[in-house]
Amino acid sequence: MKIYLTFSDIVLYIMSEKVLKIDEDFSPFLLKHADNPDLTIFISWNWKKAKRPASLPAGSDLIQTYYKENGNCFCEVQDILGTVSSTCYSPDFSRCDCTINADIYPEELNTLGNVLRMLPMRAILLRFHTLFLHAAQVSLKGTGILFTAPSGTGKTTQAKLWQKYRNGQIVCSDRTLARKTNGVWKTYGYPLDGSEPVRSGEVNRLGCVVLLRQDAVCRIERLRPAKAVGLLMQQAVMDCWDGDAKSQVTELFLQLLADVPVYLLSATPDEDAVFTLEKQLIKDGVIPFGSDSGSALGKSCKA
Repeated sequence: MKIYLTFSDIVLYIMSEKVLKIDEDFSPFLLKHADNPDLTIFISWNWKKAKRPASLPAGSDLIQTYYKENGNCFCEVQDILGTVSSTCYSPDFSRCDCTINADIYPEELNTLGNVLRMLPMRAILLRFHTLFLHAAQVSLKGTGILFTAPSGTGKTTQAKLWQKYRNGQIVCSDRTLARKTNGVWKTYGYPLDGSEPVRSGEVNRLGCVVLLRQDAVCRIERLRPAKAVGLLMQQAVMDCWDGDAKSQVTELFLQLLADVPVYLLSATPDEDAVFTLEKQLIKDGVIPFGSDSGSALGKSCKA
């Protein structure tokens, strides 16, 4: 089975020995064909021929364990029954082979989404200079507004407020990608969007990043890079065990901060938060003044 998948202007070519079920929500990210994919990934179920690491782990997270040995990198997924999959790849991803253990992995779980969760996606995205953020995104006339904060702070709430009061389009609710291409920062949805997925292939110019905190009164502050970078790093989805990866993510954030405004918004869960942010974005030229987005600010100023 051949699958062409794209996000963050990266094209993955997935060659699978078995048929993978593809949820219809993935359709915005699928291509019929691509002549020059950025990365080819081979998926097999021949566990006896799987390339496995022999060294101690270099790092791990809740699901995956990582190894580095003899010029190769490995990413393995374990559960209570044993190792579910092993992905062997070169550091530059010129080669990437994933083998799934069919003895303990049920056939009915062979879906594109599950296979993507077995792959070292954070490393793949970073290889192509893409920031992976724990953030919700709203699109307003081609401009992406990112809301980022720890879980439970209100990212999705703020996104829904912009949808309700300013006709914003929710692109994703929990996972957002950002990448600079041809001198312009763009923001993208991601096929695996967390517990309440909103899967959209929409691409927008990145207008701003908004760090949220809950408060009884709405206030907004544009952050200096020195203060913003540490707060953004806390919301980056990355391999925290990998020092090189952390350095690369830090450098990408510094590049972003040179081009894109970052705000700290103390927010209430109502339209006052929308009005407070909107006023600042119009002042800074992030979004146009007096648009037909339903803005109470724009309407009152026109009058």
